[in-house]
Amino acid sequence: MDLFPILLTLGTFLSTSLGGLIAAKYATRSGILTSLAAGVLIAVPLFDLLPESLKLASTISVPIESIMYVTAIGFVFLLFLERYVSVHRVCESGVCMNVRHPKGGFYGAAELSVHSFMDGLAIGLGFQLDLHVGLVVAAAVITHDFSDGLNTVTIMMSTGNSRKSAMRMLLVDALTPILGATSTLFFTFPEVYLVLILPFFAGGFLYLGASDLLPEAHEKSPPLTSLLSTIAGFVLIFIITAFLNV
Repeated sequence: MDLFPILLTLGTFLSTSLGGLIAAKYATRSGILTSLAAGVLIAVPLFDLLPESLKLASTISVPIESIMYVTAIGFVFLLFLERYVSVHRVCESGVCMNVRHPKGGFYGAAELSVHSFMDGLAIGLGFQLDLHVGLVVAAAVITHDFSDGLNTVTIMMSTGNSRKSAMRMLLVDALTPILGATSTLFFTFPEVYLVLILPFFAGGFLYLGASDLLPEAHEKSPPLTSLLSTIAGFVLIFIITAFLNV
């Protein structure tokens, strides 16, 4: 039974890899994929991470205000990395423009990988609680890790990184759930930390989706196509979360 959660994370590896490979293969349709990824990244905090954080907070007496404060910190943290660290002002012949460094995509993809590690932790901890809980959590993670792979590759390539670099980050993202589940063989993760880590990621994902990917999607696709693709991302995550909460 101890190794069963780790075996299940092989499903997350395949799901993440498939999402990333599809994003790479259809890079010429990057506008549609970017719109879809934006919808997914915005929907995951709203339909999954924040509701789960609020449920946990109510059971361990963490103030709801703390959840929102940490969400704001997560948003501002990625805003700082993306806009101050990875964007440079370049002026030539009196004309100035902002130039994005590929580091920005790396930061976003790295945060997705950390989130995937936490997904692996969630699977392992779910099985520590109960077999049924572990199976439900594993099903949720395997299902939405497809979008994680899609988002990782889309973020990397949309910020000027090479296809090779995007594939490397995809591999990291696909492996981290396995590492997360394996780590639970050696310790129990306190819920008080989890309830604060989840909204931190939620804030970062809201920034990536709304401030980073969505504006780019509007530039690369016709308005109606971009709108429908973004809504499709919302609907996808809504259906997944609604089905798993039945």
